[in-house]
Amino acid sequence: METVMEDEEYNWSEVKLHSLIPVVPEPELDRETGERRRGRDIVIAIDHGPNSKHAFDWAVTHLCRLADTLHLVHAVSSLKNEIVYEATQGLIEKLAVEAFSVAMVSLSMWLYSNYVQMANDF
Repeated sequence: METVMEDEEYNWSEVKLHSLIPVVPEPELDRETGERRRGRDIVIAIDHGPNSKHAFDWAVTHLCRLADTLHLVHAVSSLKNEIVYEATQGLIEKLAVEAFSVAMVSLSMWLYSNYVQMANDF
């Protein structure tokens, strides 16, 4: 694990999911608001490997409950790489449908990228 230097600049982009998951309306009654209704925020770091899928499956099965929000984080070398962005968006859409069908949780996704150019020593 490498220490992150404070002068490095990181950028992020939220992936917009298509309307595959129904939108949950705001509570109609005052008593439905508050901590009981709000749920928890659960964060999982993912990539395209089998261990990420296993971590996702475990969290959805054993950790998530109704009204929770599952946040998936995926680190990439550049947000400008359309191939990686589209592949990740497809993966997230699939996971979003699975998360809602298994545990009825909503899902959000962020792609993080480091634009710092590293100096080469020759």
